[in-house]
Amino acid sequence: MRKILVLLISVLAALPLVAQPVFTADDLPDIGYEATLIQDTVKPIIVDVGTTGGPQTWDFSREVFGDTVPFEVLEPADTPVADSFPDAEFVYHLAGVLQDTITGDLWQYYQTTSTQMLMIGDYAESYSIRLYHDYDPDRVASVFPLQMDAEWQDSYHTLDSLDPFGLFILEMTSSSSSKVDAWGTVIVPADTFDEALRYITYDTTLMIQTKMGTPDTLLQRTINYTWVAAEVGAVVRISSLEDETDPQFNTAGTYVPLIENNLTPGIEETKMSAPPEIRIRDQRIFFNTDQAGVVELDLYDAGGRRAASLCHGILPSGEHSLPLPADLTRGVYFVRMRTSTESMTGKFVVLD
Repeated sequence: MRKILVLLISVLAALPLVAQPVFTADDLPDIGYEATLIQDTVKPIIVDVGTTGGPQTWDFSREVFGDTVPFEVLEPADTPVADSFPDAEFVYHLAGVLQDTITGDLWQYYQTTSTQMLMIGDYAESYSIRLYHDYDPDRVASVFPLQMDAEWQDSYHTLDSLDPFGLFILEMTSSSSSKVDAWGTVIVPADTFDEALRYITYDTTLMIQTKMGTPDTLLQRTINYTWVAAEVGAVVRISSLEDETDPQFNTAGTYVPLIENNLTPGIEETKMSAPPEIRIRDQRIFFNTDQAGVVELDLYDAGGRRAASLCHGILPSGEHSLPLPADLTRGVYFVRMRTSTESMTGKFVVLD
């Protein structure tokens, strides 16, 4: 009789897919997409910045509190300065975010090419202060296709007079370097995203505030990790503390996870429910379902290759058991179960 050692069971996770994801312009969020994120800058965040590559699993489903940040993708014609950017194809609108030192609404105007996503300008509005930027030719860009090892650099310079008399002037020069360094599964309160890409960005911003002719210079350096998924864009963003040069940080200056959208609405400020239990005993796998519905139960080897499909069908609620394949060779295996409401993984080892 084979010896099976159960190492870990009932783990909330989804086993990452084998193929590395590749995103093109067709994978951007469509016009009409709406989402809500939470901006949390208080709690320490444990950031997985270990071995780059994939697949990996990051679980950001814990309870978070902070200011909500509504986000939507709009037609340019539905925005305040659409006439200034006739080449814009879509607009990202964020409400209640920090733009430089100002809290208000931000509209970012984009166009795409076969190889790039370009922010050609933006417009910020807060009370009586309005900032308008045209980034051509200093365009803010990212690359397509977005995939492992993709790299790009951004830079722009702005000069704004924040009052009609020119007594308060804000000059900002920003440069950044980004690289897609990992991929895998991301779990946030809104949903589980099996094919997510992570890119790391090193930002440097020189800000000069001139008040009554007296300049005040501020240099900021941050390291940012952003996880993105097809059709929804950013899933979670984590930024280091200012002037933190080592990416192995365990506390964050900013932590912004996706909590809901109009594709897969989540529950604001709540932890994901505990998953059902997986047990392995006597060459069988035992599991329970909390409601009737479609159940997908698959077996994967240590390399992420599917070794067997144990169940793809409709099951009633309650306890179930299935035999493990008789031809499993020695090694580590994962059992992934998915229902309409849950996703979980069990891990075990075949000793002989």
